Amino acid sequence: MQQLRAFTYLAVFSAFIFVAPAMANQSLFVFIPHADSPGNDYSKIKHSSFEECQTSCETDTACNAFTYNQAQNVCFLKRAASQWTTFYAWGITGIKLSPLAPSE
Repeated sequence: MQQLRAFTYLAVFSAFIFVAPAMANQSLFVFIPHADSPGNDYSKIKHSSFEECQTSCETDTACNAFTYNQAQNVCFLKRAASQWTTFYAWGITGIKLSPLAPSE
């Protein structure tokens, strides 16, 4: 039963996950709308926009993920995404992908 529940969550979130380029020649993020990745916060930025939150994470080498609270306009920079992602209607979680190494 637990495996079925985990698969259902994965299937639901897979339908909503999308990848978008952050900026040219920079890292990419995987965005999970309506999601919170609890824990691993090291910085909280109040009165920010989603774009400011994303840029803050892009430019901070310690940041590997962020959750943006749309209702409160608060950004949570994270050292890592949690293994558990929970539904949160006003949240967007971005997970930084490693840049691709150039092929030789």
